[in-house]
Amino acid sequence: MGLNVKSIQIQFLNRISDLIPKETSMVVVLSDLLNVSNDSAYRRMRGETLLTIEEIILLCDKFNISFDAFSRKETGLVTFKYSLNEHRKENLLEYLQSIYNDLVVIANSKTSSIVYACGDVPVFYHYKFPEIASFKFFYWLKSIMNVPEFEDASFNFEIVDQEIIDVGLKIIKLYEQVPSKEIWTDSTIYSTLKQIDYYWESGMFESAEDAVKVCDSLALVIKNIQKCAENSAKIDLANAKEQEANNYELYYSDIEIINNCVLVKLEQSKAVYLSHFSFFTMSTMNDVYSDKTEQWLNVLIKRSLLLSGVAEKQRYQFFKRMFQKIDNLKSKILPEEPEKPSQKAEDEKSDK
Repeated sequence: MGLNVKSIQIQFLNRISDLIPKETSMVVVLSDLLNVSNDSAYRRMRGETLLTIEEIILLCDKFNISFDAFSRKETGLVTFKYSLNEHRKENLLEYLQSIYNDLVVIANSKTSSIVYACGDVPVFYHYKFPEIASFKFFYWLKSIMNVPEFEDASFNFEIVDQEIIDVGLKIIKLYEQVPSKEIWTDSTIYSTLKQIDYYWESGMFESAEDAVKVCDSLALVIKNIQKCAENSAKIDLANAKEQEANNYELYYSDIEIINNCVLVKLEQSKAVYLSHFSFFTMSTMNDVYSDKTEQWLNVLIKRSLLLSGVAEKQRYQFFKRMFQKIDNLKSKILPEEPEKPSQKAEDEKSDK
């Protein structure tokens, strides 16, 4: 059976329409990029005039999407976009900027939402708290990206450039605007605790106090998420706009989540982000793959317990376990000294 070229072209241009700001006219975008009249742009949007190969390449390059996602739907072949992992600090900044750019598109979409299966604590939350944010950035630069200038460095809170911190803060502000469902397990916090523990055991903290500060900052991240779950909102309700007052659902799953998986739903299309190389992501807007991912996430949610808004007892117990894991690591790093007996007790022991 032949391809329905008209239908494919309409889907392709609808996908691009999802990627432009909601106040921007698709007709204007097409006419400017392709150097055609508004009438010619409308004919392409309706599928009456077929795009040329040159026009398809121009649009794919401009919006960083792949055309084969539309022409090869049932073949089992999926094209992913990913970031190159180069051994330089600037690469992290570029990667964070790409996340920010994607979130700008998502937040500006007419309708958008995120479903996040959390193998790790979503990195966005760390950016709000400087100590854990600095640690995470340092860990990525040193242990994941193997940036040469960090090879022999020990962690301190001033070692990461402020520019990287600032982009992280811009990212969390955008993430807070997008309605989201997050699925957590008891292991979601494990990788971050393991990273702190490994650096402590390896002597990469300048002091035990610095390691404890990072643990305390992680506790603030968890406390913030607990507050979001209580309010069913990702930001302070007192400062929330109407559309942000009920934009967060937190689920607890007994089923282990091995890898971070994020489904983004826009007005006419979907995208899937998967973690790879430890913390980088690769993404696709392939319809079939996105639909299959959404089906899997829906099943996972049905088998999970909703902790936000309701289930107060279960929510308290879940976060109590999280805080206990952090306290256990702090006790390992900085054990409490046994209480010394009072002088009176010593005197009484001597008299006996």
